[in-house]
This record gives sequence, C-alpha cells and structure tokens, in this order.
Amino acid sequence: MKKIYRLVPVGLRERAAFMLRAGYYPQFKKPVTYNQKVNYRKLYWKNPLFITCSDKIAVKEYVADKIGREHIIDSVFVGDMITPNQAKQLMENYGSLVVKANHNSGPVQFLDKEDGEETIRNVCHNINQQLKEDYGKVKQEPWYSHVKPKVLVERKLRMADGSDPCDYKFHVFNDPDRSRQTVILQMDYDRHKMLHRSFFNESLDWLPFSWKQPCLKTSIVRPPGYDRMLEIAKLLALPFSHARIDLYNIDGSIYFGEITFAHASGRGKFSSIIYDKWLGKLWELDPAI
Repeated sequence: MKKIYRLVPVGLRERAAFMLRAGYYPQFKKPVTYNQKVNYRKLYWKNPLFITCSDKIAVKEYVADKIGREHIIDSVFVGDMITPNQAKQLMENYGSLVVKANHNSGPVQFLDKEDGEETIRNVCHNINQQLKEDYGKVKQEPWYSHVKPKVLVERKLRMADGSDPCDYKFHVFNDPDRSRQTVILQMDYDRHKMLHRSFFNESLDWLPFSWKQPCLKTSIVRPPGYDRMLEIAKLLALPFSHARIDLYNIDGSIYFGEITFAHASGRGKFSSIIYDKWLGKLWELDPAI
C-alpha cells in the first residue's frame, strides 16, 4: 500500500492525507490554520538552518554553541550502521541506550542489558533499515533529504528514582519584530503504553484542547529550573518564525532533545478547528522561515 500511495502525485497525496488526518479540506497557498502553515513550510521552506537543526548529530554542536555543552546529551556512538556486537559492547560500557537515525523523525529504539539476542538484532536491523529511507521524500519535509544518514547512540537518561524523564515540548512563536515570543508547552505522558497529552501556557495554566491524542491531565507541577528551560526554548527558537524545542529535565538538570519544524507533519487533528486557527494566528511570521 505504501508503494501505491507514493505513486500518487505529491499535491494530491498531501491533500488527501491532510483531509484524512486533520479533518478538513486544506488551503496550502494561503494558510490560516496551524496545520496549513506547517504544510506551507513543507512546500516553500527557505531557512538553511532547518537542515542543521534537523540533523540529530550536527544540531548538538549548534546548540552547544548557543546554550552550553552542559545541556547536551553525550553521543556514545556515531556510525554508518550498527551491529549487534557493537550494541552489546556499548551496553557493557554505558548501560541502557537510546538508538536512533539522525536524518528522520522515525521510531527511536531502546536497549537495556536485560535484552536478549533477538531484541538486539531487531533493534540494529530496524535502525539500519531506517538509514536506507529518504525521510524527506516520505514525509515531504525536504530539509531531511539534505542530512547524511547516520546511526546515533546515546546513553538513556534516567531520573534519580530510575524512571524515564518527562519530555517538555515548547512550541515557540515569534512576533514580527522578534521582541515577543509566545510559548505553548506540550506534555506527553505514558508514551509507551497509553499516550495522552496536555497543553499549558507559559505560566503553566492548562489550555482546554487536545491535539491528536486525548487530554487526561489538567495541571502540571512546575519543574525545578523551569525559568531556564523557557530561556533555552526561546533562544533556540529565535532564528525561526516558529519551532518546537524539546527539552528534558533531570531533577533540575536540563538537556536538549531536538528541534522540530513540522509538528505532526502538519496533519495533527485538534479537538476543535478553533484551536488550529488560534495557533495559526500566533504564527505571525512567514512559515517558510
């Protein structure tokens, strides 16, 4: 089915996917809603930083220069492929691992010392197969096509109690003279079992909508170092009209995750189109930058 789908002309294919997932007929050339503006960006992007900041390897140096290396998760392996023996040796040296491709927004893999041979082989195979795919063409997010595919392995972050850290996704919108920035915080919960998400403003007041996933939580505890997280998110988003900045907070220590330029590939369905239009109104600058 994927092969047949990709034979359909891109314009028709993207509109069909948009209608199916976002739930309404799009206008990409004169976008109004948030989802429409993401698709405009996919068609007419012109900011070369999209390439650097979408490369999960190259972006680490870029971000380290901006906010300091103490916020960067160390890479324990970078290569053109990964073998099960290499993965096992890395686990011996570093413990639990996060294994990913640098050129996509594809499924991230995890490895723990308790994993058996079959799991290790499957993880390595999955990642090596991801390297063969031109993600930019698959998702029509062309900046990814300019990134040379590599395997990236990182040590898995853990909280002091051994649990997984929260992933704070800051949607940052710049106003026309870049003197004011609006931040919408997205929190994803229970990602590996029953994913649900909630949205909050900069002051951590709950926003009453859902976006692609159901909303179950309506409050959030202010994390230690939250002001620094806001500062980092706003600084990293400054060169763009809009960007999503992902950060981790490990008991007050803040780590950079990634920068995303086409959230949900511009097809995430809102609980009401009112909120799709509202976020679109926050996105005041040219979506192509």
